[in-house]
Amino acid sequence: MARCDGLLRNGECPGPVAPRARFSIPRLPERSGSRAPWMAVAAATLLLLQALPTQAQQRIRQPRPLANPPSSSAGKQFIACAASGQPLLRVPELVAQGNVLRGTIVLQDTPTRMDLGLGNGNCLPQFVRNFQGANATLPGYPGSIPAGYPGGPPVTQYADPVPGPTLRANLGDLVQLTFLNHIDPGDYGDSIDRGERGQGCDESSAPYPGLDVFPDCFHGSSTGNIHFHGTHTSPSTTGDDVFIEVRPSPRSAGAPTVTEPVVQGPFEKFFAECTRQLNKGVLAQWPRNWGDFPPELVVQQLNLLNQYDADPAILNKLLPVDLKQWAEGAWPQYYIGAFPYCFRLPEYKDKVWPPAAPAHPAAHGAMAANAGPPLLMGQAPGTHWYHAHKHGSTTVNVANGMTGVFIIEGASYDGALNQFYNVGWTGQQPWARSQPVLVINQLGVSPNLAGGGTGAGPLPFSVNGRSQPVITMQPGQVQLWRIANTSSRGGVFVAGFAPAANSSAPSLPQTFAWKQIAQDGVQFNDVNYVNSQNPQLLLAAGNRADVLVQAPTTPGQYVLLTQQVRSRCATAPLALIPNLPTTPPKPICAADDTTPVPLLAVSVTAGAPATGNQAQFIPASELKTVFPPFLRDITDAEVTGTKTVVFESVPTNGSPGVMHTIDGHKFDGNVGEVVMLNTVEEWKIVNSTVNGAVKNGSVVATDPPGIVDHPFHIHINPFQIVEFFDPNELLPGTSTYKYVFVKSATQPLPVLQSGQCLLFYDKPDTWKPCDSGPKTNLIWWDVFMIPSARAVFIDNNSQSVTVPGYFKMRSRFVDFAGQYVLHCHILAHEDRGMMTVVEVVPFTTAYSHQ
Repeated sequence: MARCDGLLRNGECPGPVAPRARFSIPRLPERSGSRAPWMAVAAATLLLLQALPTQAQQRIRQPRPLANPPSSSAGKQFIACAASGQPLLRVPELVAQGNVLRGTIVLQDTPTRMDLGLGNGNCLPQFVRNFQGANATLPGYPGSIPAGYPGGPPVTQYADPVPGPTLRANLGDLVQLTFLNHIDPGDYGDSIDRGERGQGCDESSAPYPGLDVFPDCFHGSSTGNIHFHGTHTSPSTTGDDVFIEVRPSPRSAGAPTVTEPVVQGPFEKFFAECTRQLNKGVLAQWPRNWGDFPPELVVQQLNLLNQYDADPAILNKLLPVDLKQWAEGAWPQYYIGAFPYCFRLPEYKDKVWPPAAPAHPAAHGAMAANAGPPLLMGQAPGTHWYHAHKHGSTTVNVANGMTGVFIIEGASYDGALNQFYNVGWTGQQPWARSQPVLVINQLGVSPNLAGGGTGAGPLPFSVNGRSQPVITMQPGQVQLWRIANTSSRGGVFVAGFAPAANSSAPSLPQTFAWKQIAQDGVQFNDVNYVNSQNPQLLLAAGNRADVLVQAPTTPGQYVLLTQQVRSRCATAPLALIPNLPTTPPKPICAADDTTPVPLLAVSVTAGAPATGNQAQFIPASELKTVFPPFLRDITDAEVTGTKTVVFESVPTNGSPGVMHTIDGHKFDGNVGEVVMLNTVEEWKIVNSTVNGAVKNGSVVATDPPGIVDHPFHIHINPFQIVEFFDPNELLPGTSTYKYVFVKSATQPLPVLQSGQCLLFYDKPDTWKPCDSGPKTNLIWWDVFMIPSARAVFIDNNSQSVTVPGYFKMRSRFVDFAGQYVLHCHILAHEDRGMMTVVEVVPFTTAYSHQ
């Protein structure tokens, strides 16, 4: 039986636990029609299946052997890692044609050489699960070519990591993707799918699972699905529905039987009808239930589910769950081998906001055909991404490399950039399609260890699957870097550029210039763009940033320096981080990288320098005239409701040493927040996680969890920050706290330094920023780090008061009703329970009048 005592062979850490009822997400029935027709369908389906011959797809878990590489003197089976310092890998792309993004994404497992932090250029061969694009093409930016593509190296025994295919579509396009799950669970023996077999959590010698209980625990899974992170679209059925679970195809003679030719007929029928239905209106939501699927697709899935359940190793059967949900008019959750994604990227076309037509919430039932509410937000063009989102397995799946970038183009963004930079451009594709895409990840194999590697600590960042790749630039050239931090854990703090020969710290003054132009796939307005000169970026896990980078005029080799962090506190120089009053004193936080390390290199060539627009930053005026009106700031008058959501990591007296909750609860599939459709709310997002406490009369560090700025993420709708309170904030360039805490009755009050604020530790209503933040020219986000709490020590350090950090965000919960999730984007926290369900509900019914 595989365990996690040493280096992993196949990327999982299992072991026996008591069986537990299978986890499923409760679904509310649709508000139209009655249950009777669907109950009749389900009953008829049961009769049909009883008449079908049952062929149990019992899994014979005999791992496919990995060919043994040469052993080192220590007996470990090492192979050389891919060399660092190679040209940036060109990630293959699936590109929309004729207003439709059609393509096939295959989830499969590949023998891969993985850099698990062993050092000395040593990698281990591992089976890892990854996304691959069928018939994907190479992008327009220069760099190295993946194995198997024209001009690239030959396919070898062990693949090198490659992100999932970059998806490119345009505003208004339909997305129609065939998703195939071709993982071979046999490659992992009994070290995978414990949850699917009713056994529960993985097990290791940590010990694990300890206090964790299924489903809020690590359980490596062969289940697949896709979350389209950053899309403003339907969260239901074949849209951005993270509750979908697609099990692997059955296999015959070592090959999957659910292939693209097998599903092509019913999928083509579905896509054709989906096109017809979604073309009825920009807010049309279809399909609604399995009755909208082609009958042959339903029968195909019912037969596959029936065969899957016939395996005696599957204790918790899937077909009864699907039939129950279908009978209730809900969308069934489980699929075998394949799933069709079909949704629209809605384009806001009004020249003003709000739109001219009255905004009525989407009607349902008999009146739905007559309802035509206008689009209130629309999809923002920019750099988005996608990743696996199977609860309990998200961490290991993302670490394996199940991520990719989703670029959504639009006239207000790519169009404006092309209009300026196409002048003098000689590339084969438009300028914006010829710019590098940078997919940052921490590639690993096990969530049970700190970083997914050997237990030596968090793994280093890779870019497009490679260590420290090289981007080539002309002297003075401006490039657009689309940066996506798809890591499961680490935040990327961008310190700056330095010459490769002297890379211990960023150059002062900077030899490069850069301006941020978008955050989380939403373009900056002209004011924010002007104010973004050479920012020190902090990209939490899940964040994206589009940055215009200008090379120096002096040729040479340079590096971009970054640090891996989990909090804003850790971005300060180590000498300036305050200490806890422990004996001996301990810093309240620390970066995972003690000093900045190169993320990538830039080779500035000795050839002719860039000229004209290729050597300039686009003027702010060019962006101002095309800025989408629906991205204007959310005003006080729009807000109709408020909520408070509390994230907290709490030390335990057992193992694991920390539990992660939202509002004091772990994820259970129940709805945590309810919002009315087409309303605006302001939420206070609180972080009560703290480092420091008093125990037995002495100050102690509570690390873990330590200071962790949990990255808050909510699906479907972006948000704006209107208030921010970090009790650990320091005065710039010092180790002095900005916030000074005293008892309200203290006399005389302490003398404050310039920039400091006085708060009372015995009056929580004073725990807020003393200087108001901006209410105009706000930035849109879909991931934002919640500042951690601070332990304020009082009475000669005999007691402590925990002062939480928080931010207030405003979001327009518009256009799409349904259920989706919010969670911490440190995915190990999400997998272990730091997630809850949001339901957006219309306030019209089948009996509403227009």
